[in-house]
Amino acid sequence: MMTTSQYEAIFQQAAVLLEKYAPRPVPVREDTELINDLGFDSLRVMEMLQDVEDVFDITYPLNDLSDLRTAKDFALQIQRIVENR
Repeated sequence: MMTTSQYEAIFQQAAVLLEKYAPRPVPVREDTELINDLGFDSLRVMEMLQDVEDVFDITYPLNDLSDLRTAKDFALQIQRIVENR
């Protein structure tokens, strides 16, 4: 089971990737919305996922993308994938 500090580490790494790929340069917090706040579109998300998979050594299931709304959602999905590998 992952601890809060492990979640924080995943969130920090995910936030760096979100900021790197975001069309709009806004600070990423847990409640930052990927589409409304950061301006992500499907192409930008696909580009970012390649980095996410490399950084976390995971395979990100594309069908999970529909559940993403906020940066916290994204970090929690990564955490779940990391825990289940």
